[in-house]
Amino acid sequence: TTTTSMCTHIFMAAEQDPTVMIGGTLPLLHSGYRVGHGDTIILESCEYCNSFLSFYPTVAVILNVEADHLDFFKDLGDIQHSFRSFAELVPQETGHVVANYDNASARTALNGLDRPLFWFSLHDPKADCRAEHITWADGLPNFDIVIHGEVYAHVELKVGGEHNICNALAAASAAYVLGLPGSAVETGLVGFTGAGRRFEYKGEYHGAKVYDDYAHHPDELHALLTMARQLGYQRLVVAFQPHTYSRTAKLFDRFVEELKLADVAILAEIYAAREQNTMGISSADLARNIPGSVYCSTLDKVTAQLRELARPGDLILTVGAGDIYRAGEKLLSETED
Repeated sequence: TTTTSMCTHIFMAAEQDPTVMIGGTLPLLHSGYRVGHGDTIILESCEYCNSFLSFYPTVAVILNVEADHLDFFKDLGDIQHSFRSFAELVPQETGHVVANYDNASARTALNGLDRPLFWFSLHDPKADCRAEHITWADGLPNFDIVIHGEVYAHVELKVGGEHNICNALAAASAAYVLGLPGSAVETGLVGFTGAGRRFEYKGEYHGAKVYDDYAHHPDELHALLTMARQLGYQRLVVAFQPHTYSRTAKLFDRFVEELKLADVAILAEIYAAREQNTMGISSADLARNIPGSVYCSTLDKVTAQLRELARPGDLILTVGAGDIYRAGEKLLSETED
């Protein structure tokens, strides 16, 4: 969602008048979609149920190929096979596959691909596009985007974390292969402050800042919590709602590991989504393995815990792909009463 949103900002800055379909709300559009009159469609797609194989991209952007949606895919090898099939939908002569060189699984999936490959990387000199001269100010990065040894753009991001540098490289790479100038990347990204439910600022409660994020995979949690810990808050309080029983069970140890990055972890009950709890798993199982964590069987109890814990200097994060954001919003509504 973030990379698609960054692409939208860049193409709008270049006055390309794109049509856009994003899996979240972008403030620039005041929605998750836009009907344009240009010749570019910017579309977020997902591998779940191989739905992304229904599209035929001119530019396929592959960020990470990881073990997820294991209620549908057999294993990581099965996922890699699907991503390769997605890349092979790109036209051989006129298309481009833009991919993350820092993701070993993506390199495996695309090994020997007979399509034009354009790699981006945070640091690796073997990539076509990389970030150089990275500096940080108040948790936000400034850096040069260097393509084939030449500075393409200098970027000042308004969103933090190394993962967002990678997202910016992906979006800039897509712009580059389609012939957009680096100035459009600079102008587009300096105006990007995030998409809905992607480290979205919600308000303040008793001196604590409250943010919400959609992260629901251990890799996403790691990127989010690592970034959040760099922002200088006294405590990081995370209310996390796991998404689906199968994901929680199959990635259980990873979730435990990442949630230990919080100073205080509050575990809401698992959001069922499309599943039935045939394996008898609960967020209480996660809580038993995370020192100092609290299990809450309902969102009202999550809100009550946040109310009790919140103090000046805290960063409170509500995290997950379900309805955990409601706990934070209810907390903030009490401030207004």
